[in-house]
Amino acid sequence: MAELIPTNTENAFTYAGLCAQILQKPCNDGQNGLNWQSTMGGAMDVELDRLYYARAVRYPTQTPTDALYYLADERGLERVRLVGTGGTLEDETLHRLRLKHAWTIWQRSGSQDGHIKELSWCGINNAKVYRRVDWPSPIGGGSLYVRQFAKLVWSQFDILIRKPMPVAPLLWGSGWVYGDGSTWGTTLITSEIQLLRRLVRDHKSAHDTCTYFHFSFTSGALWGTFTYGGGTLYGGSGETVSIVCGEKLWETKGYM
Repeated sequence: MAELIPTNTENAFTYAGLCAQILQKPCNDGQNGLNWQSTMGGAMDVELDRLYYARAVRYPTQTPTDALYYLADERGLERVRLVGTGGTLEDETLHRLRLKHAWTIWQRSGSQDGHIKELSWCGINNAKVYRRVDWPSPIGGGSLYVRQFAKLVWSQFDILIRKPMPVAPLLWGSGWVYGDGSTWGTTLITSEIQLLRRLVRDHKSAHDTCTYFHFSFTSGALWGTFTYGGGTLYGGSGETVSIVCGEKLWETKGYM
């Protein structure tokens, strides 16, 4: 019987190349057998590559840039875009640091401090979380369902964002045209609103709901956000725009 294993297999550097040299039976000793063995060996090469990639991706500081999103997906921490910059991605070094400390971030998720940190990833650094018990009569809008939810459900909160922030009010006659993609009341674009909603929804507690984002462009305090007699001066000028956050189900069911 002919020798089935050639002596030059040590020169094969891939499974596809190795298997192409090793035929299972003499009856397969032809082009079809060669193609079969090469295909099977190629599948083994893919698996080996994945093993090496997985090992490299384990370490956020060493993960190749083009593979970083694999680690981000596995740890549930997407690389965000900075609000108000036209789509600028978060600095890669900062993103790697977040991935490195993923366990700490998720441990803190759902807390007031956790939500404030989430918004800071996007460049919003002047936010405060108010539980409904602390702000029982918010100034929000939305559908009748959302307004009733804001009044009746105890396990919810709002996020108040104040100046300085990378968002400005969008006023009538300020240069925008109806239908040009602008969102109501602020310079936020649709993808930025979706990003803020996604971050808060993904990191909040399961029993909790963020009902509103309040973007306050006023120079004074908002009624319900301070304690009477605590030294806060009420009044000032400017507007506050409320954007519904809510739950993903609200969008699916048309409750927004």
